[in-house]
Amino acid sequence: MVAAPTRGSVGNPSCPGVRCVTIALSGDVLLHPQLIEQARQDAGTDPDTSVDGMDFFPILAAQQKYIQSADVGICHQETPLAEPDGPFENYPAFSVPPQVLPALIKTGYDTCSTASNHTLDQGTDGITRTLDDLDAAGLIHDGSYRTKADSQTPVVINTPNGRVGFISTAYGFNGYEPDEPWQVNTIDIDLIKAKARKARQAGADLVIVAMHAGEEYQSTPNLEQKNAAKALLADPDVDLIYGHHAHVVQPMEKINGKWAIYGLGNNIAAQLNSAPGVQQGLLVRVQFSQDKDGSWTTSDVAWVASYQDAGAPYRWCALTSSDTCGTGSGAALAETTQVVNQWGANTDGAHRLD
Repeated sequence: MVAAPTRGSVGNPSCPGVRCVTIALSGDVLLHPQLIEQARQDAGTDPDTSVDGMDFFPILAAQQKYIQSADVGICHQETPLAEPDGPFENYPAFSVPPQVLPALIKTGYDTCSTASNHTLDQGTDGITRTLDDLDAAGLIHDGSYRTKADSQTPVVINTPNGRVGFISTAYGFNGYEPDEPWQVNTIDIDLIKAKARKARQAGADLVIVAMHAGEEYQSTPNLEQKNAAKALLADPDVDLIYGHHAHVVQPMEKINGKWAIYGLGNNIAAQLNSAPGVQQGLLVRVQFSQDKDGSWTTSDVAWVASYQDAGAPYRWCALTSSDTCGTGSGAALAETTQVVNQWGANTDGAHRLD
């Protein structure tokens, strides 16, 4: 990531090895109509991010201090992007404003996953338009593709401290079928391993895998998530797996000396009529360290609980011991902490940023 940390950024931990790479991860960017209206109300507040009558940065702004200092910041672009003037569509087949992209960049993101159950909501045209917009904005992406050649080319993110291979996958597409089988990655273990191997051959020092999977609104990972984590983290080419889709936070777990971060919950969304927990999310920063013999290991895992209030103004807010973030958030920090540590993440070294 080329941008320098902004004032007030939460700095990375000291590097215990020869060099270290830090990666910041967050969950679903899910632009419901309430968030689009909020962006219209916020328009004009920042010339860098106010585009065509919308500004999404105020919704995301509080994340910046956690994302900006990482070597790689990865968001999840859950839904296809529309033309700037729409039409915009809500659930069940989304099409959302591309005006969100400048805000994601200013927040500190330089990469987005694009494989989700909504990837095919607008068909091949939606895939192409989304990837065109991400490219024009300068955001690296993986998960969906314009051509078969693109699908076979590994995504390797260059940073000053190392090269990170990135693979984005999804469990399915809400009953839609791609026009071509290579258009979107599925959770095919052999295919993911092959992609990880290609990324290594292309020079990646580390490979991370995003899995859009799980049961919606369930804080316990399902069998597909568990089996995939075990299989992938047993592979020497895969260093980390993490997930989204459930819209609620799920546990973190150390397997074979590596980490599975099963569910990050929502990044920003307005699922106000859904199950408890959808207002909570997780932002995770993972540090990898290389030792003198060239081996990489996970040297630090830190997380921030988040909360988004159920009414306007919609804002992402970090839950800390001194900040309750708004109506209904008083118990959210304790609830998120319990879920994150359910399978021993805290005893294995994961810790909360406060």
